[in-house]
Amino acid sequence: MRLAPRALWALLAGVALGAACRVSFTDELRYSCQADSDCGGDGFKCIDVPGGAKACCKDTGAEVCGDRQDNDCDGLVDGLDSWPSESCNGSDDDCDGQVDEGFDLRGDPFNCGRCGNACPPANACVDSACVLAGEANCNDGLDDDLNGVADCADVSCNLALCGQGCQCQALKKAEKNCTDTNDNDGDSMADCADDNCAGAGCGDGGCACLGNKKTETACADQSDNDDDAQADCADNDCDGKLCEGSGTRRCAGGSCLCNGGPPVTENPMSGRCHDRVDNDCDGETDCQEAACEMVSCSPDGGPGCLCANGVGRETNCVDRQDNDDDGLTDCADDAQCPAGTACTYLSPGGQVRTGTCSASKLCE
Repeated sequence: MRLAPRALWALLAGVALGAACRVSFTDELRYSCQADSDCGGDGFKCIDVPGGAKACCKDTGAEVCGDRQDNDCDGLVDGLDSWPSESCNGSDDDCDGQVDEGFDLRGDPFNCGRCGNACPPANACVDSACVLAGEANCNDGLDDDLNGVADCADVSCNLALCGQGCQCQALKKAEKNCTDTNDNDGDSMADCADDNCAGAGCGDGGCACLGNKKTETACADQSDNDDDAQADCADNDCDGKLCEGSGTRRCAGGSCLCNGGPPVTENPMSGRCHDRVDNDCDGETDCQEAACEMVSCSPDGGPGCLCANGVGRETNCVDRQDNDDDGLTDCADDAQCPAGTACTYLSPGGQVRTGTCSASKLCE
């Protein structure tokens, strides 16, 4: 929108008076003014326009979209006026220079492919075409999308709920709640008795569905988790399972025993100083046992590792083996094989070469 200065109007008026010709205003320009008298009559009036200026305007009725004129002389032009919201009809209803914006003809089920083309029930608009939308309800016994199969038998219902405690799986109903005593999928089997519940929890967290029955899995909580009137080691389900919150005691013959039997002394001659088992259930394992002091702690019982002061220590720094089983080998185990210690390494060709451990924990 442009405002021609009053000087222009004065110039035009002077020309008109001097040459006895009539002045006409160009519709696409706005002429500045201070009063109606500045606008040359003929129905033109001086009106307020946005920004605090004034301009000449002639009221010709309701605003016409797209003609670049302020037809109703309210100071606003075309799209700046208040227009109705856009409808899907091929017209620029809100006069913003765009037609049918906000309508997705590719995915709008009420305007699919073209304005006003509504998809039938149970259909969706996909890429401007109406297609079956899938089963709307997977537990109503109806073929909602009219594709010949209903509810869980329709692939569109996979993993959808098919009722309380029921889920569609592999094109049929499946038990989802395995602890409510109900036959949720209508196959005459409830909870753990239903194959759908295999491996699922069946109670307070200390029970699992195994072998089509409730099975005690928490054997150290003093609770009857599977509701069979037997708790922990008294329940045969717990045989061989840990019966302490931590440690090595296991259920055997209805009792909580050390490793499932009587405690076994950590005997250096029996290889029990490197088996990672607390054989006597006293809370100490392998090198932690006083009886294992200065005894081999190597996984193979060899001389590469020696128990000393309660921990295993690497004693062989040239065999490229993690003898003390601490995840560090030879020079990398710098507490046992410090810089300057003799070591071996493999050359690029695979030959064994001798070297010494460096400060960077490498054999060089």
